[in-house]
This record gives sequence, structure tokens and C-alpha cells, in this order.
Amino acid sequence: MRSLEKFIINLKKEFDKCSIEGMDTASPIRKLLYLYCYYHYFYADKSKLVDVIQGDVFDCSSVDRIAGIYIDPDADANDVDAIIVDYVQDGEEFDFPMALKSMKDAETMLIKALSDQVSRKPIDTILADKEYKFSSKKPLKIRLITNYSPKNIGKKRSILNALQALKPEKEYITFHISFGYDIENEILEIEDPKEYVDSAIINIDSENNIVLFGEEKSLLVNISAKSLQELYEQYSYRGLFAQNLRYYVKNTKVDESIIDTIRTSPDLFWYLNNGIIIICDDYIIEGKDILLSNFSIINGGQTTKLIGEAEFKTDFYLQCKIIRNKHNDIGEKISFIYKVAEASNTQKPIKGKDLVSNRIEQRLLKRQLLDAGIYCQIKRGERVNRKLYPEPWQNTTNEELGQLLLSFTYQKPGSARSNKASICGNKERYDLIFGKRYNSDFLIDLIKLKAYYKFWISYTKKNDDGSDAFKIGLVNNGMLFTVAIIGAISKLYYHQEYIQSINSSGTSDERIEKISQHDIDHGFLSDELEKEDYFELFELCYLNFFRPAFEFLISFKGGYIVSNFTKVDSNYKTYVFRQVCAVFASGIPEYLKSSFNRYLADVSKDDIERDKVLLFKYVNIISSDFGPTPGLSKEVVSSIKKALIDYRTKIYKLRRIKMYEVFNNTVCDRISNYAPTNMDALQNLKCLDETQLNLYGKDIVVIVNKVLNE
Repeated sequence: MRSLEKFIINLKKEFDKCSIEGMDTASPIRKLLYLYCYYHYFYADKSKLVDVIQGDVFDCSSVDRIAGIYIDPDADANDVDAIIVDYVQDGEEFDFPMALKSMKDAETMLIKALSDQVSRKPIDTILADKEYKFSSKKPLKIRLITNYSPKNIGKKRSILNALQALKPEKEYITFHISFGYDIENEILEIEDPKEYVDSAIINIDSENNIVLFGEEKSLLVNISAKSLQELYEQYSYRGLFAQNLRYYVKNTKVDESIIDTIRTSPDLFWYLNNGIIIICDDYIIEGKDILLSNFSIINGGQTTKLIGEAEFKTDFYLQCKIIRNKHNDIGEKISFIYKVAEASNTQKPIKGKDLVSNRIEQRLLKRQLLDAGIYCQIKRGERVNRKLYPEPWQNTTNEELGQLLLSFTYQKPGSARSNKASICGNKERYDLIFGKRYNSDFLIDLIKLKAYYKFWISYTKKNDDGSDAFKIGLVNNGMLFTVAIIGAISKLYYHQEYIQSINSSGTSDERIEKISQHDIDHGFLSDELEKEDYFELFELCYLNFFRPAFEFLISFKGGYIVSNFTKVDSNYKTYVFRQVCAVFASGIPEYLKSSFNRYLADVSKDDIERDKVLLFKYVNIISSDFGPTPGLSKEVVSSIKKALIDYRTKIYKLRRIKMYEVFNNTVCDRISNYAPTNMDALQNLKCLDETQLNLYGKDIVVIVNKVLNE
């Protein structure tokens, strides 16, 4: 397909700009693979070109024809996608029977590979990671992509019908195909997005069978299936589906039921299907035709897709709610669309990310970043507009930002890498990360670290001379560990009083708690940094902290797998942070001081004062140990703890909140062990944030004094 060639040429330019090799010598199959994956899985994020290449497993001599393996971030279970590429040269015919055979061959090989029976090394390497182990809980999609596009809708339907009839060996495996125009339209969603269809006509069963509702005169009608099919054929990728609901969740049983009704009992479809919801700015009724203006389907995407791609001769009808948007203000209009979409899509499987997307803190975060020139995806299906956000650091997601914050601010890079789902799925962790305000310059610097680190991976691989046996593995898997190291360095650089405090702390938990606080309220990277400066900063972290920590580990634990090292918080705390503490034991070392002065931002006294305000406002407690042991008896400690737990139970039930919102078990242990008898003593324990102190501090002091005086 000629139109794809221009996008491939543009992608090559992006590779060249980022100094990433791979496109110059790539075969047409690889180029099409990179193009599709760059847009489909990574939303044209330039910083993730390295990830595009890492999923490449293509071998022209291999019979399985699997070209790439990727995680689908929009799927409910982060499905594993195996990609087969069928590049049709000019003058050639698309061999669909061979394509079907390739998909079945790939299925057979992948099932065997999962049980270690037979495979190729690149595939073995990827499938060794538990994130890529497909199962009933983590489906496998085998997708064929091709530059070929059927010449007419009939040809497309015959191919899709044959694909539908292809039965997988396992119920969690499905087969898919993306034609040339599908790929092009997906690219256009990012390069030239359409938020709605400008205008189109739908047909209904009768001009006398219309129900009006509300002052704005919304409608309830019965839409012709053929009319809906025509909408799908013309506008499926060009605004027909509301932006926040463009992802399609395939459910084999539901799909087969809908298709069977279309083919065998179309007269029953109205009774068995919930229909669709369209939202529009306006409409005009002319007999059995309705002209819609500025409209999108916000519920019924699955139904629309299946009707759009099904083959049927007899027309039938389904329910259609047409909501006329009654808001003039753009903010109110968008909010109204979200509310309707959210309320009407309850049958879809929901990710933690989807559940939090409409929360006020997520909307505020999205707005804050937009004002700072960064697009943040907070819900599946949202796509960045590349024209508005062209730089690699101008594109992120709330989950990705959560990973960076969990690593830099809260010093948990292992959890950030291996348990990304907990960022939006675990309420306590979600509140730790997103229940706070962050400085915009600080967030921008975090995202820049991510963007330039990805480029550094490619640079390191390109310039590796083989002298460091661990470097490629550590760099490839160590982005979040490196972000955590830079976080620790920044905190010690701006708050040098931490160094003495860390040196006097008894346990590793006490030490790391000192720098696991939200305590930077300004940018931390110099505005003068160029790409090469970022690379030098990452190299500094690697040579002085990351590699020495790993070398210390393998000195007594030989054979440790590099990729596993960066998945565990205890490895960071025990080895990497230990190395940071050793380097900073006597203050900022002279041999690093000039580098830190160059890479880190110069801040004012006002900035540091704001940092201190944050330290009081928010608290992240890790260790129950704190300060000198006051010598309380075990009986008294136990009595205080019981009284505190009873109080917490009463409060969280009365206020209908989570237990940890009053205080968690670690806080309870710390207060019990050190028995603060006044508010100053309680505050000095640094285990309750400002809100908790104001709400519960006096009660806690009363409880402690009561137990001590008994």
C-alpha cells in the first residue's frame, strides 16, 4: 500500500533523529512491523523506539514467521500479541490461505515454546519473562499485519469470516488481522486525529416511531443495521467512536452470539441486544433519515464493529439512543460525554487505570501536564496528537508517571517495574502516589529522564565494546533503578542534613525512609542539559552506584540473573542504596561535586523552604523503629497498640473510609513503641501527615496518656 510508504519514510527519520539504528538495513517486513508497533503499542512515543526494536524476533529463515512479540497495554489483561507480517510486493497477490496456515503454525510453536519444548532463542528470551507468559488469565493474540487492503467490502468480509472460523487450540488464544488501510487509519488517529464525525445520515424504521426526551430533545429510535454498517465502513477510524472508548475488547462468546443472531435470527436482534448510544451536537429529521452533526458512538462499539464487518442480506433494526449535547462550554461538554460513556459501559471489563480515570486528581493531573506542554493518557483508548506534542518527553501515561514517582520519590523501583498494575489498582499505593500535589517542573524532569534513558539504552548497545559483561543487561533493565538513584542523589544534594541523619540510623529501613519522602517542590535537572549530558548523568550513576552494587551481590551470589535484580525493592535497598550511602558517608564527595553542580538544577532558598513544607504535609512511613527506645514495658506497648487499633476501627467505620487513611499498622507500631505524650512528640515521630495530625493527633495523644496513667 503506497500510502504506508510515506509513514515508513517518516519513521526512518525518527530513528535517525534519535540516533537509533535499525531502519536503514531493515527488510520491508521489519519496516512494516516497526511502523505498526510504534503506533499501535507505543502511541508514537519516540522515547520507546528502543522498545519497538526489543520486541523484534523476526528471522527470515524461520518457518513460524513470527516477527514480533509485544504486550498490548490497552487490553484488559495486558495481552501478549504475537505479530506475523505479510508484506505484499507490487504485482503479487495476497495469499490468504497461506496467511491462515502461518497463524496456525505460529500458534503451535508458541504453545510448545511456553512448555519449553521447542522455540527460537529470541522468542525464548522474551517468553522467559513472566509478563509474557500467556494463559487463561493473560490471553494470547496472534495478529497478522499486512500492507494489502481488500479492494471491496465483500472481499474484506470473506477474509474476516474465514478468520472467524479459524478455531484456536486454547480458549485464551484469538486470531486477528490488520490490513493496510487499518494500519494507515490507526496512524492517522495519532498524526491527524478526528474527535467526531462531521456529519452523516442514518436510517430509522419509521418517522412516527421516535421518542423525545429532555429540553434538548434527545431521541430514542430504531436504527437500520445496514445504515450502521455504512457508518462503520466510512468512519470507523475517523471519529465514529468517542476517543476514550476506541479500544475494542474481544469476547469470543459474546461475539459469536451476536454474529449468530445477525446471520440466523436478525428479527430477534432488537430483543437480544442493548443497542448503541450516539452523542451529537445537533440533528435534523427528514422522514426516515436523520442527519447527525459532530457525532460519535460512545456505547455499543462492540455491536457496531460486529455489524460493520458481518455479511447479511436482510436488514434489521436495533435500538439507538441519540443524545443531543446540551452544553456550550467545552469543559462541561467533555465532562458530560465522559459521564454518559462511563455510566453506559459497565459491561466492559475494567482495569484499575479505567476506574481512576475520572477521579478529580487524575483530571487535575492531566490538566496540569497539558498546561506544561505534556500529554498524559489517563484512560485506555486516548491517543496523543503528535502535531501538538512532537517531542519525546511530551507524551506519557499516568501509570508511567506513577512508575517514575514510585522510583524517584518513594524509592521503590522494583515494585514500579514488576508490579505496575498496583499503581492504579492498589488503593493505598495509588493514594501514596497520586494523593499529593507535584511541582510541574519536577514532573517534566521526571519524564525527560524516561525519554533520554530510552535513547541511552540504544546508545549503550551501539557503543558496547564487550569489556563490561553486565552493562547491557543492567542498562536494558535498569531504567527505574537509575531513576531511583538520581532521586536519592537529588535529595541528598538539596538536603545535605539527610546525610548525617542516615549515618546515625540503625536499620536499612530507617535509612531509606529518610529519602523516601515527597520532599522536592521544584525542578531538579539543569535547564541547560543536552542529550549527551543526560547520557553522562546515566553513565555516572551506572559507574558509581549501579554496577558496584550488582558486583557486590554477585561476589557472594554468583549466577544472579540481571533482569531479576531490578524487579525487587530489597535489591535496591540492600545493594544499590547501600552503595549510595557508602559514597555519601562523609558528605558529597569532591570527585562528584562538580558533576552534580552541572547536572542538577540550582535552586533558591524559597525552593528549599517549600520542600520543608512538603515534608510536614506528607509522610511516607516505612519502618516502625524510630529514635531511641523509651524503655516501655511490653505490656504497656501492647496496651497502647490495642487502644489505638480500637480507636482506628471506630473511626474508619464511622467515617466509612479505609483503615490506613486513619493510620496504618506500621504507624500504629511506631506510636505504640515510643508513646508520644504531646502533639510535638507525636509530630517528631514523623509518621502522620498534616491531615492525619489535624484529624486524629489529639485523640492519639489522649489515648497514649490514658494508657500510661492507668
